Amino acid sequence: MKSDVFQSAWYRPLALAVALIGAALGLWLLLAGVYLWSDDPARPTIRIDAQALQLTAGEGTPSERGLRVERPASNGLVLVLVQGAIRPFEARDYRGLGWRVDGLDETHELRVIWATAATTRKPFDRQISPAERRASFIMLTADPNWDGLIVGVGLAVVGSKAEADEPLLFKELTLYPLRPALSEIPLYAWSDWWRDLGWSGRSINFSDSAAGESRIRPLIPVAVWCALAALIHLLLAPPWRGFRAWTPYAVILLVGWLALDTRWQWLLLQRLDQTRSLYAGLDAAERQRVGPDQGFYPFIEEIRRRLGAEPVRIFLVAPDPASYGANRARYHLLPHNVRLSATLDITSGVMPGDIVLVMSPLDRTSHDQTRSELVFGDWRLAVSSQLSQPGLGTLFRVTPVVEDDETLETDDAVL
Repeated sequence: MKSDVFQSAWYRPLALAVALIGAALGLWLLLAGVYLWSDDPARPTIRIDAQALQLTAGEGTPSERGLRVERPASNGLVLVLVQGAIRPFEARDYRGLGWRVDGLDETHELRVIWATAATTRKPFDRQISPAERRASFIMLTADPNWDGLIVGVGLAVVGSKAEADEPLLFKELTLYPLRPALSEIPLYAWSDWWRDLGWSGRSINFSDSAAGESRIRPLIPVAVWCALAALIHLLLAPPWRGFRAWTPYAVILLVGWLALDTRWQWLLLQRLDQTRSLYAGLDAAERQRVGPDQGFYPFIEEIRRRLGAEPVRIFLVAPDPASYGANRARYHLLPHNVRLSATLDITSGVMPGDIVLVMSPLDRTSHDQTRSELVFGDWRLAVSSQLSQPGLGTLFRVTPVVEDDETLETDDAVL
């Protein structure tokens, strides 16, 4: 009887359908675990170590183990705040505060204290209950004052003793993000699946960007789904029972590939609409003025106009020669012969008539305006300033070294 079921005409397509649906359910469970327990790049767990803690009431010193508090303030208060050491965050994105503090006992009253952008002069506080102290965590979502933009958070310890028997040691404070409800996970997954960061340097070879706010790259859930579907089908239709055809597995791979390709084609259509709205009807120069290089392209365009059409040798000095801005400037300056470097010296081969473009900020270079020289450490280069744009850079032309009269007279006397 069991053999008849395996050999029936409807069993093969049913096994494939069960594998596809079962893999989808298994993937949903895995995604639920990921979205419930992994950090969201848009609102990660904030861990504040002892070096970032600020003691604003009491006496203590930083140590290797943490912030060590020897004595409370004169009013018996020990106040540890994290203000300015963290970026402001929205209260709705974080559910509570955790801590690691040694030396607390029953004589100490523990409070969490926080300030919002609207109440920096009058922060809020809330007493921590014994149960919360044992858990080293306090949930703040139910507090009506936990709202808006949080600019500072910390702990306040009030002790009944003038000096504690054991110093307090503040090791770490942790802000935990709000976890999504199970009903919200499909919406998060759907949003991440269709998230598009636009064109990037990887677009020519990859369908997704190297970085973004998505927790999972699209290829990973598709690969997991294909593996689960193949495994379920293998269990339902094992080869040792005569199911040796590769067609079901090819169907599984085809469905996964179609899912990825459908997403990719849709994102391409979206990007095509964006590109058309930005660049349609514009010539090459106008496209650059509205493109990603619009912040510095007018400066490069003015440099090109001043240099003329005849190619010249340009030494482009940038703090990071491998950066995007330096390489894009080099591209826009073609067909001029542009050489990128972080600094120049006597071995660089700079000659009178060459052009030196120094991009901001001037980390290893300074301009001696009195002597009309660029200073690269111990080496100086005579130049004349041609064009300058604050925040972007300065264009110089290398000039011949002119010796002053005193030097010439000295040389004649030696002769």
